[in-house]
Amino acid sequence: MASSTDETQAKQHPLHNAIKEGNTKLAEHLIQTDPALLYSKDEDERTPLHWACSRDNTHLVRYILDHTPSKLDLDEFTDSSGWTPLHIAASIGNVEILNLLMHHEVEVDVDAVTNTGTTPLQLSISKQHLPFVRALLGEFGANARKKDKLGMSALHRAAAGGNLALVQEVVEHGKNVNVNAKDNQGWSALHHALAEGNGDVAVWLVREGGADVNLVDDDGLKPAQVSVDEKVGRYFLEQIGQPLAQ
Repeated sequence: MASSTDETQAKQHPLHNAIKEGNTKLAEHLIQTDPALLYSKDEDERTPLHWACSRDNTHLVRYILDHTPSKLDLDEFTDSSGWTPLHIAASIGNVEILNLLMHHEVEVDVDAVTNTGTTPLQLSISKQHLPFVRALLGEFGANARKKDKLGMSALHRAAAGGNLALVQEVVEHGKNVNVNAKDNQGWSALHHALAEGNGDVAVWLVREGGADVNLVDDDGLKPAQVSVDEKVGRYFLEQIGQPLAQ
């Protein structure tokens, strides 16, 4: 049974609610009847376009964009956390929606940041959406060097997440990626990989990516010294031909 709060919100934001419930026909009818609803925001300052992206509804995203003035800047559609519709799409990982947003007449900022400084590329990496990441880097030129407010770049996130294919994608196709870049605590991608137990990623970063095994963080610790446990640290050092610490 719906609460009184839910019912009130549904009345205040009928288009948002129709999209959330997957009622495509009603959403289309509401847009035709009152186009101004397209620019309305709910309690979290999300627009209908945010919710269509969030619900992974490609049809409605296309329908909304077809009824949105071509000169309208979609980057102005930010919610209370600073997320644009592109951030939502990156979190979901729908490449078709990505293309719809990026081919809007007013160019969308592929490197737009949230209130925490997070880019769509960083979000899609955190969610491990490899095809989305490939499109952002290869087709739309997303900036892999950009850092969030913690100083973490796309490579930091990829290394921490442990998906080798994502790490390779960022290093090989991100423009001018610095594999030894540090975050706010002085950690490189190699530090993050080992701290999360991602030994294979760490080995690749050294062998193929050129990561510095002697780079120290703000506490003077090398990557191997922040390994999640002795087993991972030993495996890493053996694979790169480094002597084990005595």
